[in-house]
Amino acid sequence: MPFDPIVTNPGRLNILTALCQADGQEFVRLRAATRLTDGNLTTHARKLASAGLVAIEKGQKAGRCVTTITLTHVGRAALVRHLQELTSRVTPDTAPTPPAAATMAVASPIADDWID
Repeated sequence: MPFDPIVTNPGRLNILTALCQADGQEFVRLRAATRLTDGNLTTHARKLASAGLVAIEKGQKAGRCVTTITLTHVGRAALVRHLQELTSRVTPDTAPTPPAAATMAVASPIADDWID
């Protein structure tokens, strides 16, 4: 199964994982956690929101505008699928088979004679 391009983008993956650690983060806090610029965070958050992976809410707090970004159930599921797919690709199903070159070196003691 191919990786989801919405999730695999480094900036968006950074946002999703940061939201897993502390969901419902204000823009400023999320910006600090991800170390993305305002523009990058805005662009990636909008892309994630259009895919239904995060929710963006604008409100007022102490007389100022506050944007809060929250991970949705769909977003958490997408991140879990990504992690499972990544893990399945790096975890062997069976015991590793030694490479042919390693087998040759054991079978033939003069296999290293050609190396300069």
